[in-house]
Amino acid sequence: MTVVQANILGFAYTAVKALLEVFLIGFSGYIFARNGTLNKPTLKSLSLISVNLLTPALMFSKMTETLDPALLMELWNEPMFYFIYGGFSLLWSRIGSRVLRLNNEYARLCDVATFFSNTNTLPVSLIKSIALSSGSQFLLKDADDTPLKVAARGVSYAMIFATLNNILRWSFGVALMGGLGSKDKQAFNSVNVSPRTPAFARSSSADRVPSQSNSDTSGDELAPLLLGEPALSPPPQRSWLRRVISAFSARVGVVYGSVQPFVTPPVYAIAAAFIVITIKPLHHAFMDSSTMLYTLWSAIDMCGDACVPLILISLGGQLGLMARERQQPARTNDIERCQCSTSGAEQLSDSDEHSADMTRAPSSAQLVEGVSCVEHRPGATPPSIILRTATDSGGNTIQLNQVSSGTDCTEEISDRELRSGVIMVLVGRFVFVPTLAIVLISTLRILFPQLLPIMVNDPVYMLTLLILSSTPPAINLITVSQATGKFETEAAEILFYGYVLGIFVLAIEVSGFLWLTSALSSI
Repeated sequence: MTVVQANILGFAYTAVKALLEVFLIGFSGYIFARNGTLNKPTLKSLSLISVNLLTPALMFSKMTETLDPALLMELWNEPMFYFIYGGFSLLWSRIGSRVLRLNNEYARLCDVATFFSNTNTLPVSLIKSIALSSGSQFLLKDADDTPLKVAARGVSYAMIFATLNNILRWSFGVALMGGLGSKDKQAFNSVNVSPRTPAFARSSSADRVPSQSNSDTSGDELAPLLLGEPALSPPPQRSWLRRVISAFSARVGVVYGSVQPFVTPPVYAIAAAFIVITIKPLHHAFMDSSTMLYTLWSAIDMCGDACVPLILISLGGQLGLMARERQQPARTNDIERCQCSTSGAEQLSDSDEHSADMTRAPSSAQLVEGVSCVEHRPGATPPSIILRTATDSGGNTIQLNQVSSGTDCTEEISDRELRSGVIMVLVGRFVFVPTLAIVLISTLRILFPQLLPIMVNDPVYMLTLLILSSTPPAINLITVSQATGKFETEAAEILFYGYVLGIFVLAIEVSGFLWLTSALSSI
């Protein structure tokens, strides 16, 4: 009993020490945000640098350094754990929303907050700190293993979760929120030829344009250029093979245009790492210190080392901006609700003020909205096009084009619903999902070790999965909320309490995870 108590105290010391390192770096960002050194533009710039350079560098360097083709084959189960955790989260959120009788739209926000957790900032920094501490010897998988290799493998495992999170946030996450607003539907895609329109789209559009008279085309300077002959001449007939190729190219272009916004630089980094790992001569060239490719890899590795401190400073800065917003309740109320008129006699003299307020967001994510808060009725202004742009975690600007057929206002929710939703999300993230993860991982490790050899051979894999099950909601929750135009202030409330309480809750949970990983590894 004394040995067990000593081990638990040792693991608690390791966990608190690791969390203290994370807290101190993040707190510096919080201070910089409160005194005005960090603001929304500077945080956006830091985010762009992190996601477009430092995070891909971290992923590529750690994966190529620690993984091999055999280990890659054993990682087939990690996406399964991601979706199992997501299923646990949705189960808790859906049942809790019904029991607590939450507003249906607000319940959707809670679904997103519970499903999408922090999979990069906190897990990566925690795993690195734990692996490099003196009490982590049990994480070594063999006599040749080192703490640096343990940390690199843990980062690689966590980044696979982070990549899935980033890909799904702007597809499944928006769908969970009910789409792009309760009354707004995505209604059009531009069919006008633009510099970004592929050549095959131009030719396809030209083929569909019927022959016009001279009076119709005499003023169109582009018509002869697009058709390649005088404007009066009909377009040349194409063979069936060219028509098939053109139709196939158009389909490919549509598919590529749909997925391209979600394929961020970290995704490219993982793909590049897979290629290098699977091609042995290329992998050897990157890892051999006598080659020029090793110089390139070393530079990438140095950039990756700067990733963790920068994202922790950014996280602290975002929380600092949220704290500043919470001290301005009057302005927050203007952002929180778009007061719409249902009376035909009411004037819209303050519409410009509402538009200006709606562009301000309670986080570092940038959102620009052109909102016409006018109820559509006979004789009133017709439905207007709403152009929304939001910056995702990859630093990419996503344009959400909508046609508004009415108002897009957040429904009023009571203080009871707000408190109940926050509590439900935090209990789900910090208690329900981690408990089921412990049961699942313990069962697989004890009863079915042959199914997951990586869990048997590498203790840090188990620890990474356990930590990933217990992190607070992703900070990008506010970005999704802004993009859909719903519950921005409520999302900020969930994030603020999630990260404030998360420091203390994670200290207890990580201590238990370390003890459980040590116990399961000794079986």
